[in-house]
Amino acid sequence: MGVKMANAKKAMNPSLIIHELGKVKLGERELRTPQPGEVLIRTEFSGVSVGTEMAGAHGRNLLWGNPPFTPGYQGVGRIVEFGDPSKKGNFEEGQLVAYFTGAGTHQAFTTASLERTHPVNESELYKYVGLFVQPSVGANALNKAKIKSGDSVLVIGQGLIGQATALLAMMRGAHVIATDVSKERLAVAEKYCAHRVINTSKSSAWEQLEKDFPKGFDVVIESTGVLPLVEDALRCTKFEGTMVFEGHYAGDLKFEFNLAHRKQLNAVFPFFIGEPSSRESVINQITSGHLNLQPLVSHEINWRESEAVYSKLFTPEKDSMNGILIDWRDAF
Repeated sequence: MGVKMANAKKAMNPSLIIHELGKVKLGERELRTPQPGEVLIRTEFSGVSVGTEMAGAHGRNLLWGNPPFTPGYQGVGRIVEFGDPSKKGNFEEGQLVAYFTGAGTHQAFTTASLERTHPVNESELYKYVGLFVQPSVGANALNKAKIKSGDSVLVIGQGLIGQATALLAMMRGAHVIATDVSKERLAVAEKYCAHRVINTSKSSAWEQLEKDFPKGFDVVIESTGVLPLVEDALRCTKFEGTMVFEGHYAGDLKFEFNLAHRKQLNAVFPFFIGEPSSRESVINQITSGHLNLQPLVSHEINWRESEAVYSKLFTPEKDSMNGILIDWRDAF
């Protein structure tokens, strides 16, 4: 089933390329030979992480370095070659795997480390594993916060990470309320991810929720990374409740100390996408259908359409775009 590296080098390697800040094009990139501890993977589906990728595309983070670079850090595909054939772990050529990599995933072939590569069951739903990182972030946050059945949980922000977090919290038996400023994202969340949604474009979450939840929430999860929302999140957390800093906060994180101090809050700072066992649990839930990501995907596109669709992320149309999957199966 595998494609040998020699043949892969002769094949086209179409890639999405951020060729200058704020601009994308569809082109070709040179394949990088996998090093020991790495695998070369033939991409089947790559998933777009809108927030992180737009930060990279605008130069606000350097996950992929400076332009030109291929964005994307998650995907599902088949192993083509091992950097060290004597050290394959439990993997084989042709095996279907999910992977997290900074080498860029919106391309026909990419490289990933073995430790961030995970087996995927061959099911009809496997393509949605191309977006496994967002629910893995959510699962890690919920694990760290020790979410349990009956907890009241507020999730601030309904990007794909916030939506996946809210959905997973409901699956654990929590009562979940979600907030955002986007009507489009809230519509998705209300239908699939939360028991109730709140539009905070004109007034804060606490202003709208204090009457119904005067003591606050057991757990508040701030998923946006937007600094001014942190104090509102603290106001929404009950005495001795738990505040989860799920977002990535660039620069100094500042808030009124007494908001947290007088409530004697617990603070949780989940990092990355959890332990391998947690990631693989998420992957298995996706392929089995227990974690249904399909309603959260607004765009499933062929790689030939990727430049046109990805370009919309640089425009106000971004708010109407949720999960995005790019199909690379006929790109080689």
